[in-house]
Amino acid sequence: MRVLLSLSAWLSLFGWASAQEFTWQNVMQRVAIAADGSVTVYDERTLTTDEDFGDAFICLSLGEGQTVTLLEGGARSPGSAATAFQQPCEDGSGGTELVVRQAARADERRVFFRYRLQGSVAVYGDVVEWYWNILEGEHPLVRGYELTVEVPGPMTAPYDAYVHRLGNSELPRVKLSENRQRLTVHYDRIPENTGVEVRYLMPPEHFTVTGEGAALERLLRDEARLAGLDAARRNPWWGALALLPLVGLGTGVVRSIRKYKPTAPAMRYPFEPPADRPPAAVTYLASRFTNSPGPAFNATIMDLARRGYGSFDSQGGKFNMQLTDKDDAELLMFEREVLAYLRRAAAGRRDDPNYLEFKELKRYSEKHLSLFLSSWSSDVQGWLKGELGGPRLEPTSQRAARVWFFLALLATAGCAAGGFVTLGAARIALFVGAFFCVGLGVAALISIPAWRQEIAPEARGWAGFKRTLSDYTQMKNAPDDFFKLWEVYYCYAAALGVAEKFLKNMERAAPQRGDSYVRAPLWLGHHTGGSGLNLNDTASALNSLSSALQAAGASASSGGSVSGGGGGGGGGSSGGR
Repeated sequence: MRVLLSLSAWLSLFGWASAQEFTWQNVMQRVAIAADGSVTVYDERTLTTDEDFGDAFICLSLGEGQTVTLLEGGARSPGSAATAFQQPCEDGSGGTELVVRQAARADERRVFFRYRLQGSVAVYGDVVEWYWNILEGEHPLVRGYELTVEVPGPMTAPYDAYVHRLGNSELPRVKLSENRQRLTVHYDRIPENTGVEVRYLMPPEHFTVTGEGAALERLLRDEARLAGLDAARRNPWWGALALLPLVGLGTGVVRSIRKYKPTAPAMRYPFEPPADRPPAAVTYLASRFTNSPGPAFNATIMDLARRGYGSFDSQGGKFNMQLTDKDDAELLMFEREVLAYLRRAAAGRRDDPNYLEFKELKRYSEKHLSLFLSSWSSDVQGWLKGELGGPRLEPTSQRAARVWFFLALLATAGCAAGGFVTLGAARIALFVGAFFCVGLGVAALISIPAWRQEIAPEARGWAGFKRTLSDYTQMKNAPDDFFKLWEVYYCYAAALGVAEKFLKNMERAAPQRGDSYVRAPLWLGHHTGGSGLNLNDTASALNSLSSALQAAGASASSGGSVSGGGGGGGGGSSGGR
């Protein structure tokens, strides 16, 4: 006796789940093959669902000359009255459907069917074959399965029974009685769209029906071929194939990273920014990848206030902004766009069209910020590209990253396909290989793209300056000029995403410098009480201001066996409705 697995396993992983989930539990099937070639099946199972159902059904697919007759059916568990009947399958497949219909809908019911199959046994001169998919192919998840098949009389080799798993990765517990007259099969779990197929080869002397021709040798060869294929698919050495793409990808990605790696080391903790850039541009120079424009937008608002285009105050803990009529001729194009955005948000106010409450900004941003940031981000990057004399990243490194990512996808697909074809340890190894191929592809996209050689020193300088703003042990030793310019550096910290850390470090380091070096910014308005050495209020105000800007911007993004399996008759579908 041999247990075989069909290549249709992978299909079960991609089946569409219906809105209502059904499960068959404790399926028990008893099959008796009679001497006249008829087959009687007793099928008892429990149907459960997350909603409710009125009908529990089994749709049987029948071949030419095959018929099914419902002998008895109904419900075993307590509940409303239940009646059984048969009808053509409602899915239009042409099969016959056995139905248990309840008088009242329920979410769980144990039902049973007893039916007789005619024409399912093939009779030859030297063998009688019953080859049947006893568990329908399209079914909900089965939890707990037991099958018993009895034939008319005892038999010896070469007559045998075979079980095909039809896609189920679980090995069944199979037992054939000593006289080979009784077969039992147990599963703990049978996934959706897999089946249980039985091929029983029996001696013709136990049957009253007769046939012609010799078929036993051909049928045994077919099962031997399937058994050999099953053994080949279980060969663990197939799993070693996963090493080929992993080694190739790993070597190629590492070489590409080294090829484009910057040649000069970066300054670890500079106390000055590497260039005089507007905060919005710094956001895109701090990372090789296009970040969210949110930090650049918020930092630009703060920088505009610092430069005299507005000031902030608070009412009940809510920050508002008083815009000024200062000439914007000195502003860059994308800075003027932010100022114009703020003025549009405040324009609806009758008493003072230059006074912007943050609730107004948030309400305006819900409709307009997402579209604005998309266009504005392109403007900032376009300006930066002109200033840098070209793109930030080396084009050849970007192409290399895309090539290796594409190769990683191909390798992933190859390993995954091999995993679906193989079994056992080989399948596990190939699926693990597919996982690591994906990881190498992602690593290629992240690690290979590199700054242009002429841009790299400044980019590394901004990365070092970000470290300085985030590290108190470095800031406390900074020169006095660092603290005099802390308002400017705060806008950079906001653009770099470390504003809160910078403020905490300032609170600790500033008292050591004195009032003449560190003063509260006037653009924060009356909330901070003007100037002073103590930055506690200032830090609290700036953190609240940053949170308010983030809240105003956040609303813009909210919304919305190769030939053996399946060779027999039977199959169909089942479930509830």
